[in-house]
Amino acid sequence: MNLGLTNKVILITGANGGIGRAISSVFLDEGAILLLGYRGRVSKLDEFISTLSPEQKNRVSPICIDLDDMHASKLALDVALDQYGCIDVLVNCAGTAIEKPFLLTEFEEIDSQTISNFTAPIKLTHMVLKSMMISRKGCVINVSSILGFRFGRGVAVYASAKAAIERFTQSIASEVGRYGIRVNAVCPGMIETKMTDSLQKNMPPDMLKRSPISRAGKPDEVAKAVLFLASESMASYITGTTLVVDGGLSI
Repeated sequence: MNLGLTNKVILITGANGGIGRAISSVFLDEGAILLLGYRGRVSKLDEFISTLSPEQKNRVSPICIDLDDMHASKLALDVALDQYGCIDVLVNCAGTAIEKPFLLTEFEEIDSQTISNFTAPIKLTHMVLKSMMISRKGCVINVSSILGFRFGRGVAVYASAKAAIERFTQSIASEVGRYGIRVNAVCPGMIETKMTDSLQKNMPPDMLKRSPISRAGKPDEVAKAVLFLASESMASYITGTTLVVDGGLSI
């Protein structure tokens, strides 16, 4: 089935992470043009790009989106907009989680998690929405977490930021729908990535077995949910919603 994403310009933050890479791969398979956001060293992203075919490499451009330096990110975004004219889909996938009891969490750790999981995504969305409103089309997808609505010990700051991004998703969807822009969120459960390794080690051994599917999810299973929401041919009447991808863990 044609998802209508060929030559669409997709900006993905956190593209050098496990879920971000999977999201990048499924969009490439659909013929999209990718702006892959990264921060710091580009080496991890280069490693991913080196695995692509020559044709796919021609549709990929790394873009420095430093969530701690939004001024520099705006300059990089302006360059991309000058080159491509518009951004059709924004996927806010970058984020960090620090598992630690709240009273042992340093203020710097509170700030870093709040910025990466909430402040930076909404600022980037603010910048991208302006160009989408001019073209009167577009789609924003925020990658959240089931911890945004489900109890999790030792992740108070991370969970609070994810809850905030879900409320932000609904609020902005109600504001920009009249411009032809859809805004949704995807909430992964326990997914097999480096970021969740420590979380899985500290989980009760039978926790995943209690879920209907009885296993952790794979990054590409989250990526396909993002792809679905990005497709106008599949999800044109879906906005302001949160798609939970957790194997039933939150039931």
